[in-house]
Amino acid sequence: MAYLLLRSREPLPSDLPSELGRWFQNMQRLLDRLAQTAEQQAELHATVARLVRENAELREGTENLQKMVTRLTDQRAEAAQTLRALAAYVTAVRDQVLRQSGEAS
Repeated sequence: MAYLLLRSREPLPSDLPSELGRWFQNMQRLLDRLAQTAEQQAELHATVARLVRENAELREGTENLQKMVTRLTDQRAEAAQTLRALAAYVTAVRDQVLRQSGEAS
């Protein structure tokens, strides 16, 4: 303990001001980098939040498109069935008209 007391009374090194200056500059650079990193992190968090929202919107849009495709596919099948029925009816009417015109001749 006596050694520590004697040591603390020794004169400060002559290059202490330059060492303190370098230390201060290093600390300032470190604090600047930390501030820059914090700002980048905040920007990244905002970007992630935006991307999450956009992803949810895209998923919703995709689901809506899938429903629309299903609905259009069903409507197409319905229209095809209606056209087949109409073609069969027209063919039947044509055949009947041909039979009747053949009977009339």
